Amino acid sequence: MHLLDSVDRWLLASVLRQVSDELEIAETEAGWLSTVLLLAFAISCPVIGYLADRMRRARLLAVGFAIWSLATVATGLASSFEQLEAARALVGVGGATSMVVALTLLMDLFPRSLRGRVLAAYLIAMPVGAGVATSLGSALARATSWQTAFLLVGGPGLALALLALLVPEPVRGHSEGVEIPRLRVHERVGPSREDYVDLMVNSSYTYSVFGITFSSFALAGLVYWLPAFLTVVKGLTQDQANFPLGMTFLAAALLGTAAGGWVADRYATAKPRALFLIPGVGILSAILFVLVAIYGRGTASIFGGLLLAEGMMFFNMAPCYTVIASVVMPNMRGVAYAVVLAAVHLLGDIWSPSLMGWIINTFGQADSMSTSFGRALAAIGAVPLAIPGRDPENVTAGMLLVVPALLISGIVLLAGLRHLPREMTLMLAKLKAPPSRRSATRPGARQSPRAGG
Repeated sequence: MHLLDSVDRWLLASVLRQVSDELEIAETEAGWLSTVLLLAFAISCPVIGYLADRMRRARLLAVGFAIWSLATVATGLASSFEQLEAARALVGVGGATSMVVALTLLMDLFPRSLRGRVLAAYLIAMPVGAGVATSLGSALARATSWQTAFLLVGGPGLALALLALLVPEPVRGHSEGVEIPRLRVHERVGPSREDYVDLMVNSSYTYSVFGITFSSFALAGLVYWLPAFLTVVKGLTQDQANFPLGMTFLAAALLGTAAGGWVADRYATAKPRALFLIPGVGILSAILFVLVAIYGRGTASIFGGLLLAEGMMFFNMAPCYTVIASVVMPNMRGVAYAVVLAAVHLLGDIWSPSLMGWIINTFGQADSMSTSFGRALAAIGAVPLAIPGRDPENVTAGMLLVVPALLISGIVLLAGLRHLPREMTLMLAKLKAPPSRRSATRPGARQSPRAGG
């Protein structure tokens, strides 16, 4: 499901020119199609998370992916911008449903010792789907039509939606090593209002959320503007830039995600602080690799720097999602993961390309470069460049926005070091205790000597 969802998202980007020409869609409208999907995804996440914590998840998964499948097929059948806009919004809702539900199910279906690798296997579907869409999907669209490509991607989703009904429905918290009767009591009672308040002040959870969000901000902006950077600043042709960029992104995503999953399983029990320490150091080291890519003179240094930088940005995903499962009660993980996914889009990848674009245009102007900040940019090599037929642009200045985003992400992750062991212990204590005694074991409260019994 995640693979097909990723193929669908990147397929639209690959065939957007064909779609725009055939349906007579303006550039701003074409750009909105991606934004409306992410907005629908993010806005629907909290509701889906609430439902995922309270109803049979296999049924919710089936309904959500059926919506995704029908919406993807509707994308291929759309004959106007309005129809296409509605279809993409429903694709976002269906994709959000499948992802929120999948994350909660995977944490219950597999033992804690495998969580990192299970998450890595699930998350790797995203870059693989991107590779399939930009190569096979776009080739299929050229050979037949873009409508056919969407029909072939969306059609199998209905079969997967039916198969989802066969997915086992484990009791929430099944992998935590707690007696099943106690888990069923927590599942039946559900989280209280106080539990949701505690979630928002759970340090390990909030640091994970903002660590992922700022690294996603950096990654989305970096990937979006890299083709322009390589052609305008580095002087490469589109053919010299696009294929190496695609291969670099795919290799970084595969290696970084897989390594993050291994680290999460290796240290989750013995040295849990490593779940924040290693990704935090990795994100901070990504700053160096980004600078190598920006200021490197040869293609080897540019693409080598990008491989390591992007790999570090993917590296933190599995450890952070593992942290969330380790500090959040199983009967409210749907809401917990939904908030993460909403934050990643609403605070991260929706607007980072636009903000970088604003910097690129603003500091391409002479009056902006004459300010003290503009002179500082010029001193570090971020100067406006012009290509025929376009106004001067300072693409290097826009790319440098990635640096403070990564710095914030790394600092936030390292800040979670001291809280994680305590909050992991408190979560298990709450799970072992009767629901009526939750308030005695909330994060930050003094634990009763009998709280675990």
